Amino acid sequence: MSLTIPTDCVPEVIEDLTALMLAGEASPGTRRFLAAHAGANPAFAARLEGAANLRFAVPPPPPACADEELQTLNRVRQFTLLRTIFTAAGIFFTLLPLSVRGGSAGVEFLFLGKQPGLVHAFWSIAVASWVACWIMHRQISKRGL
Repeated sequence: MSLTIPTDCVPEVIEDLTALMLAGEASPGTRRFLAAHAGANPAFAARLEGAANLRFAVPPPPPACADEELQTLNRVRQFTLLRTIFTAAGIFFTLLPLSVRGGSAGVEFLFLGKQPGLVHAFWSIAVASWVACWIMHRQISKRGL
């Protein structure tokens, strides 16, 4: 099978095939074709040899800055501390109105039924703490941690 390439396209085709060969993706037939072209064209042969000897070194990624790692660690510690505080506050303010006292009169609630304003305030703080815990949990879940 014979292939006819228009003469004005030959340099572009040669460049494309050269790039494939230098990337190591050219077939053996393409390599033979380019070797034959290099034998007939000394300028192309010199350019091809120079390109083959050229090695593109990809620089390694820069190491993570120690300050950056320390900042990340501090953010994780702060997040964990806040989550612990909100969880503890949620538990404390949920159970505080349910606290009881025992005595000769029997067991009685300290706040529940006697001081409704305090009970509502405590449970409002508890709800806010549980909402904060839920939001923090969602932040962790969205990141897949």
